[in-house]
Amino acid sequence: MEEIKIGIIGFDTSHVPAFTKVINDTSDPFHVPGGKVIAGVPTFSKDFDLSYNRVENFKKELIEKYHVKIFESIEEMLEVVDAVLLESVDGRRHLREAEPVLKSGKPVFIDKPFTTSYSDAVKIVQLAEKYSCPLFSCSPLRFDANISAVRNDSELGRIFGCDSFSPESRVSAMPGFFWYGIHGIEVLFSVMKTGCKSVEVVNSESADIAVGLWEDGRIGVYRGIKQGESSYGMTVFGEKKIRHTTYNPDIPMYSLLIKEIMKFFQTKIPPFPIQETIEIVAFMEASLISEKEKRPVLLEEITK
Repeated sequence: MEEIKIGIIGFDTSHVPAFTKVINDTSDPFHVPGGKVIAGVPTFSKDFDLSYNRVENFKKELIEKYHVKIFESIEEMLEVVDAVLLESVDGRRHLREAEPVLKSGKPVFIDKPFTTSYSDAVKIVQLAEKYSCPLFSCSPLRFDANISAVRNDSELGRIFGCDSFSPESRVSAMPGFFWYGIHGIEVLFSVMKTGCKSVEVVNSESADIAVGLWEDGRIGVYRGIKQGESSYGMTVFGEKKIRHTTYNPDIPMYSLLIKEIMKFFQTKIPPFPIQETIEIVAFMEASLISEKEKRPVLLEEITK
């Protein structure tokens, strides 16, 4: 199979050099074959310090170490690539930056968070459908080795609930869970799937906790850890077993995610339905309202 020529949009996240190394460096023990990052557009957010403070170093690394060609516009880059990694750390930019890619019909992976609003998420999906553009988005935690093993354990039987957890930090540019809570919430939905009816958030100095009620009566809980020992993981409550796990640091989740992305670029078939991603965004937006108004929020308040 011919090597896929990959372009990157947004150079303001550590995912950019990390993903490029796994793809381009054949000596890396976790190298994923099938493609090569050859081009990029180093966009960043002028009003977000964790974007503009990081872009130049990552840009320098991609140019010097991997000989990535820099383009001034997304449209120019699209002329020389087969597929796109939209890596912009600021989810507010994703709709604007995804639009020309979606119109090109070239497969695109959008890094977390998919967007910072439900309306933007719907617009991206509508554009993807209009232009028949293959699309998916997720946190790397979804494909962590330990988390995947528990999620796919056939001995669990029917899943009655899941408690997920991850470190929690906040930034004003992407409020609520959009900045870092996405990791644990991605894990939660990877187990529970779509069908969340409502969410209620409780905040304290030690944790931010979101309790989701699913339409079939199941309960899913996300704990954002702010104090004490912190990790990524989950407890799954099954019909026949209860299983607990934390992520596996020995098998880089970036490599496992890139394997899924490369397969997606080759087949143009996403590894899970985009509806799940849209509901994750709705869950996080509803969680933000619940925090502010101190009440349970129906997801239909967001999606109607």
